[in-house]
Amino acid sequence: MKFLLILQGDDDPCLRRDEFERAAYDAGELVGGELLAHPQLAVHLPDPPATTPIDGFYLIDGFYLIDVENPERAVELARLLPDARTTGRSVEIRAVMNSTAADF
Repeated sequence: MKFLLILQGDDDPCLRRDEFERAAYDAGELVGGELLAHPQLAVHLPDPPATTPIDGFYLIDGFYLIDVENPERAVELARLLPDARTTGRSVEIRAVMNSTAADF
């Protein structure tokens, strides 16, 4: 099952994620991941956007794509990310839609 771990927060996204990356890579579960450029550098369609940001929502500033056996493993790996333990940051775990996403 593939999951997107969405890194969100209102402060510096440049945390050391070595523990997560090593565990996921060594287990063959890390598909990829990237930090994203600042939202001010984004292109919005339509321009201007049809919706505006809502207070209380965090900026998405990075992601990891993992391929794991079950949702519990996705949560286990996500807990290794410092974003899950840092004030003002969070990790959203979303199943990638395919035939196995119904199991989540």
